[in-house]
Amino acid sequence: MIEDVWKGISADPIMEGYCFKKADPPSPDAMSIKKCRELCAQNLCGEYGVTWGCPPGIDTEEGCLKTVRGFPNAALLIKEFNNIDLKDKELIRKLGISHQNACRKLGLELRKEGYRALALTDGGCKYCKKCSYPDDPCRFPDQRVTSISAYGIMMDVYLRSQNIDFRFRDDGMTLYGLILYEE
Repeated sequence: MIEDVWKGISADPIMEGYCFKKADPPSPDAMSIKKCRELCAQNLCGEYGVTWGCPPGIDTEEGCLKTVRGFPNAALLIKEFNNIDLKDKELIRKLGISHQNACRKLGLELRKEGYRALALTDGGCKYCKKCSYPDDPCRFPDQRVTSISAYGIMMDVYLRSQNIDFRFRDDGMTLYGLILYEE
């Protein structure tokens, strides 16, 4: 069971402070993915068109919807950060990379145990210093952590459907990773 996999890796220092929660799988649709892709194309995060983990590199809208719908289970990795300077771009970048590494680790451990798993977080994959997109295929597809938005999942809506309070704060933030899996 996924709880056993989580229990096995939860003592790893990279997982310190994380909360693990089983959840219902998301159910994005044609409208939500269209809206997410439009937001992605605005490139506010700087990842659009530069990584295999974000549009347009990840897959078509139809392909992403089919992928998400193919996973019957979901889990959330949640970590809260209090009393941090949200204007400190370098700190936020480092926290995002650390968060991706935690989600990647859970996804890899699930695969090692025979699960089919897909790790999703905010923004594009940050595994490689320089992504091979668009010139060459992804060098490490098993390590890739892809964008939640690329799959049409509106995280605020999804979290509310899971009875999780999603809000922005002035003095901190909460990072959410979504792991889709099939046992």
